[in-house]
Amino acid sequence: MPAKPDLIPVERDKLTINPDFDFKNDIAARPFEDLRTNEIGMFKWTGIYHQLQKGFFMMRLRIPGGLVTADQMDRIADVAAKYAQDQICITTRMTVQFHWLRKEDLYKVLEELAEVGLDSKNACGDVTRNIVTCPLQGVCPHEVKDVRPMMLAIANDHEIRDEQRNLPRKHKLSVNGCGRACGQTLMNCQSWHPVKRTRADGTEEIGWKYYAGGGLGARPYMAKAIFEWVPEDLVLKVTQAATEVYRRTGNRRVRAWARLKVVVDEMGARGFGEAVLDVMRERGIQGLDAIEFATKPPEIGELFTDGQDVIPQRQAGFNTVRVMILRSEMTSAHARQFAAWARKYGDGSLMLTARQNIQIRFVPDAHVEPLRAEIKAAGFVTDGHERLPDMVACVGTTQCNLAVSDTPNTYRRLYDELASDKPFWEKVGQLRIHMNGCPNSCAQHWIADIGLRGMRKEMPTGSEEGFTICIGGGLSGPGYIGQSVCDVPASAVVPTVRRMLELYLEQRESPAETFGAYARRIGAARMAEMLGVPLAPPEPVNERNLKMQRVFDEAMSETSPW
Repeated sequence: MPAKPDLIPVERDKLTINPDFDFKNDIAARPFEDLRTNEIGMFKWTGIYHQLQKGFFMMRLRIPGGLVTADQMDRIADVAAKYAQDQICITTRMTVQFHWLRKEDLYKVLEELAEVGLDSKNACGDVTRNIVTCPLQGVCPHEVKDVRPMMLAIANDHEIRDEQRNLPRKHKLSVNGCGRACGQTLMNCQSWHPVKRTRADGTEEIGWKYYAGGGLGARPYMAKAIFEWVPEDLVLKVTQAATEVYRRTGNRRVRAWARLKVVVDEMGARGFGEAVLDVMRERGIQGLDAIEFATKPPEIGELFTDGQDVIPQRQAGFNTVRVMILRSEMTSAHARQFAAWARKYGDGSLMLTARQNIQIRFVPDAHVEPLRAEIKAAGFVTDGHERLPDMVACVGTTQCNLAVSDTPNTYRRLYDELASDKPFWEKVGQLRIHMNGCPNSCAQHWIADIGLRGMRKEMPTGSEEGFTICIGGGLSGPGYIGQSVCDVPASAVVPTVRRMLELYLEQRESPAETFGAYARRIGAARMAEMLGVPLAPPEPVNERNLKMQRVFDEAMSETSPW
């Protein structure tokens, strides 16, 4: 298909540049200066970004559901040691990424990963990204059924993975074991979890509940409940059809409005569901009468995990042992150690979590204490899951082209000054702090109890690196988007967060009221007042301009040819 002159440049690139580059015989042989900017931009479809540092690349892997074998972890360690300056980063989408890769080595990394069944296809770009799930997928006592077969069927589906690779923007899916918040149901473009109900004859049947329209970025949305009941044999068909609705109707003129969350918001839950069914009818899919529309807003259960470092599995006699990976960073030696522990004490499998941590699964009761002793002796942290020490952060200005704030430094200062005060954070209890170096929310600041969003703070002598502090985000109930409290310079983050927590301890209604619940009860305006600071704008400062631009585009342009 020829490029359309009325499309924005990235859309023309997607029609004219084949994203399946020959990294070995073409890219590796060409001087970096000969690579066009839009070519490098299309590397994303192979999970590769150009770093802030000229000539170096980041590669993100596709690991559906975050489950890896010990052999795969060893190969990840080998790649890091040989090509990535010995660094491995766990991401919030349950996978890993390498930094500092040279152009000439990209094909070597891809080939060596493929030998152990790993790849990076569609880990970035305007495609369906790595599918996430519950951190305890397959072992959780609350799981309605094992959802891994369904998750892999969607992740490896030819249409979704290989044919629908030109979407308006990124597209994120979640497949979870039950209706709790552990699998981040409400913040993904499409989400599923199984449900159980009783038939008229007293027997039980299992179907699936479907949500769509969640997403964070600079303008966060919570997903809407679309279908209350979908028979299992139609789950993949619904996912394909919904992706096709998005491919056809997503905004390809203003990328800020191109996500599925905007499509669902504009159509409404019922309208989007009808559009999905229309596509399924076009395709001649039978049995659509069995699909039932949702009639109520989402009501997601609370997290199951709450501070435990050892969780008894639903498989009697086995446990999952959880380990925090501070700032999500590991060396190759760390990775090899985890692989060795998985073989020695577990079943040889490891789970990478959305909180950027690692879990060792299927540890028999008798092996738990020996394993915990080795973990602590090796210097890893196990105390403080879902508490202040268990923070989430992006890479910030050290490596990202978009970041304006140094999240690694802010993370270290928060950890050194607050996480070291164990009596304090134990008293605070459940707390999730997420920090992002820019508004794009890779580290999901909108759904944290305390979220930091990178910004430049105007000062008398110019501008200074800073953060907008948000409070009260969460993914249980109907979902809660964090409220912006104040803009502070980076130097004021630690004292401001400490004061917020002190106010919480002074004013909570009972120890059972979490900081998140407290923050939603008092609101951002009251928190700013108590802190003695100006209230931050309730939405990104460019929101109004984006809305005006959208109205202008619709008035001046024809309907999108997509």
